[in-house]
Amino acid sequence: MQFENSFLVPMPPEKAWPLLLDVARIAPCLPGAELTEMVDASHFRGQAKLRVGPVQLAFAGAAELVSRDDARHEARLVAKGAEGKGRGSASATVDFSLKPEGDATRVEVKTDLQLVGAVAQYGRGAGLIKEIANQLIGQFADNLRRLIGDSAPAAAEAEAAQAAATAAPTPMPRSPQTPPGRDNAISGLSLFWAALRAIVGRWLRGLFGRGR
Repeated sequence: MQFENSFLVPMPPEKAWPLLLDVARIAPCLPGAELTEMVDASHFRGQAKLRVGPVQLAFAGAAELVSRDDARHEARLVAKGAEGKGRGSASATVDFSLKPEGDATRVEVKTDLQLVGAVAQYGRGAGLIKEIANQLIGQFADNLRRLIGDSAPAAAEAEAAQAAATAAPTPMPRSPQTPPGRDNAISGLSLFWAALRAIVGRWLRGLFGRGR
């Protein structure tokens, strides 16, 4: 199934682009996702958790940044993962691009998602899956904006520290870890109800709009 999403980042494309390609930094912004290994700048491994009532689905897999165009601010990511208890697999091709919008940047995301096995039952209602994707992208955008806001006051200090640093080799940043005792699984039930409310809301607006 294919769907499109977009969100705004409060900075121009030339600043948003390197941030969005910094996987180690932005991975914690995606609800339910955890980066477990940075193989290199284009290959990484991770896991994602989704809890639906008493059932928790945990996908582990790998992703590759297969192409990037720094001049056009476009990139393609391919990800594949399998559910830990053998209930199926998922694969996705994600194309994203950045467009200036005033002083901000519009991030456009196009996703081609494939579900196989028992987990494919969640894809039977394509409209619902798309709405859940909207909810996840919305949460990711909110978290990313908070990350940018928290980082802004220290930007000048960080630049000064970098300029004063020696030419010693920089170690690979450690993969972000989930704090002890914290379960970062996405609540599938809460996403379901949020998505359902969005679908019904659009249906009602369309119904009353036609009656005018």
